[in-house]
Amino acid sequence: MSALVELDALRMALDGRELPGAELTVEAHESALADHAMLAPAEGTDHAHPLWLLVLALRGMGITVDELCLLAEKRPQDTLLFGNCTIAQHRPVRVGHRLRTRASVGPVVRKESRGGGVLDFVTVWVEVHDLSAPSNGPVGAVTEGFIFKRGA
Repeated sequence: MSALVELDALRMALDGRELPGAELTVEAHESALADHAMLAPAEGTDHAHPLWLLVLALRGMGITVDELCLLAEKRPQDTLLFGNCTIAQHRPVRVGHRLRTRASVGPVVRKESRGGGVLDFVTVWVEVHDLSAPSNGPVGAVTEGFIFKRGA
């Protein structure tokens, strides 16, 4: 088994790290499928369901969750949990519009669980911009909390 990564090394690797981000589009068929799956009635507009902001944040990190696990030195005995999530939506996500994300990591915090285990909290921040609309600031921003429950 591999040793637990030192907190200082983890912070050096991740705190403040800019991620590649991505250019994305919520296609009409994706929006319709999601609306159907979430039992959300059609609005008759080009607005995507607000949950799309979270989906865009996960897709728009510019890396996969598996790649984030590699950066956080997740070992086979460690467990990844999705912790908290904060969504600040300023305008609707528009179906068919080109979107660009900016993403970064930090802070990285280590805590001890009640049972004596080690939990590493890695925060990823993603901001979503609509490239098809006049610049009125971002559509929204999502703060995602990933928890790495370190195994023995």
